[in-house]
Amino acid sequence: MQSGGLIWIPLTLAATIAQVFRTARQHELRQFLSSSGAAYVRFLFAWPFAVLLGLLTWLRLPEGTDIQMSFWLWSAMAGMVQITGTVLLLQAFRSRDFAIGTVYSKAEVILVAVGSAVFLNEPLRGLGWLGAAVVLIGVALLAATSGIEAALQRWGDPAARLGIGAGLFFALSAVGIRGAATSIISATVWERTCLTLFAILSCQALLHGIFLAVTDRRQLTLIWTHRARCLPVGVLSFVGTMGWIAAMTVATAAKVRTLGQVEIVLVFLISLIRMREKHPAKDYLGSGLVLIGVLLVVTLG
Repeated sequence: MQSGGLIWIPLTLAATIAQVFRTARQHELRQFLSSSGAAYVRFLFAWPFAVLLGLLTWLRLPEGTDIQMSFWLWSAMAGMVQITGTVLLLQAFRSRDFAIGTVYSKAEVILVAVGSAVFLNEPLRGLGWLGAAVVLIGVALLAATSGIEAALQRWGDPAARLGIGAGLFFALSAVGIRGAATSIISATVWERTCLTLFAILSCQALLHGIFLAVTDRRQLTLIWTHRARCLPVGVLSFVGTMGWIAAMTVATAAKVRTLGQVEIVLVFLISLIRMREKHPAKDYLGSGLVLIGVLLVVTLG
């Protein structure tokens, strides 16, 4: 596979920024959509762009490109487990403990590193594991609004269990994306990215659409009625997902997802600088730990 050098770093950061804005716009959709309906918007409105790029790429594939059967298996797995992770996280939020669910979902940092080592034979090096652990502590400090001690004491709460489940499935999704992208032989990073994006988003748009059609068909009508407000979420989702996949085509899933945790630091900085909100000392400590851990993973992992 072609080496992309350090291009995965700006790709990951771009994907992270797109995800921050997508999440903000997606939250606005909750005014007229359910959690599941708002989640489906990100797949549905990103899908046409993925189809266009995927088909154009497919038609222009050079001779000798080999799309292995494992590509389709990894893509289907990545799409399904990401939907499952999203549903579990929404259920954690529905349990009226948003913070606890968020804290425990961040177990993804370690879980994706373990999954990469077990399923893809791509383990982090010694200090990389330390960096991932430091990032996990940092994001937990930032996400635990009532304090890390309170969050740890409530590890048996339904929100905590659902959060851990969400983190597990998000980790498996990252492993699946990496597995799919590396299952295309003799192709460029761009070709791998476009084909993987097409396969995963097609799976998600189809399966989540069937789920809504069976369980809450009214959401599909509301999505179409408010399609002008849903489209920006789809565009941001398309850009973000393409960035994640491109980054994981070049670097391991563990490195990419660990670097992606700077998202929570960006949200903290926005609230600090733009909104001039005051924060306790633990938030500054958490931000510092995230940045230190990311540097360890990126440079020594």
